[in-house]
Amino acid sequence: MERDLWKVIMAAIKALPPRSLRNSVYTNKQILAVIFWAALHDRPISWASKRINWPVQAWRRRLPDQSTMSRRMRDPDLIEDINRIIEHIQIPLPERRLLLTDGKAYAVTDRTNDPEAINGWASGCFAKGYKLHVIIDEGHRLLRWRIESINHGETTASSAILSDLKPFDRKRILVGDAGYDSNPLHAAARSGLRLIAPRHKPGTGLGNRRHHPNRLSSIGLTEGRGGWMWEMLRSRRNGVDRYFSGLVTSCVGAGHLPSWVRSVRRTRLWIGAKLAINAARIVRNQQLHA
Repeated sequence: MERDLWKVIMAAIKALPPRSLRNSVYTNKQILAVIFWAALHDRPISWASKRINWPVQAWRRRLPDQSTMSRRMRDPDLIEDINRIIEHIQIPLPERRLLLTDGKAYAVTDRTNDPEAINGWASGCFAKGYKLHVIIDEGHRLLRWRIESINHGETTASSAILSDLKPFDRKRILVGDAGYDSNPLHAAARSGLRLIAPRHKPGTGLGNRRHHPNRLSSIGLTEGRGGWMWEMLRSRRNGVDRYFSGLVTSCVGAGHLPSWVRSVRRTRLWIGAKLAINAARIVRNQQLHA
């Protein structure tokens, strides 16, 4: 399984445009190869930067050492490279019109020395850590993702994600839970995208303030005629829970943050690599069942 996933990942890395920093010896492709090899085997970067831990057929070039990796992993463009890798891996997946959004918390120990791990709400309790916010389609194609501190609410993070989405050529429906029902988030939806999210307290009044027309439309769709449309969409929205379940499988291993992954920057690189591995798993499974 790991060999099959690595072949897909390497093909995507090779498809990247080569890029290197000034006076640097290694390109972005070589740096990303080490990051993905570490993520695929749930090992730290120091392990993946040693030649002894690589089969000859997996990588034949010289590897950057630990100090080089620590310096090059500060490059902010690596996240964009990971996004390109995910897009390349997902080329075989067909596009779907129904989009889903949700978040997954990654808690760390309360005694962590990570200053960026801030207290926030996570899975029914308060914890320190980070949170992954995603927008996927019904076929588990990842459109956008974002890592923030766990105290960032869904509406704040999702507004930033929606602003990064390209306008759709056809109308799309984005389904979220009650945490996504807010006027700013409805206003942030791009052209061709309609957000549908239920209220925390359906059937109550709207007060005296003005509401965005898209929010009023969402309320009408989720509460009108007994809320029949929300009942239909809620079962399909469970697809985002199945997507998160795929992240915790043994071949992906993104159920928690390991002890060597701390700070927002390192967490973004680690989770981004795991999302690409998960995309390779999804493509492989769909091809096997085709």
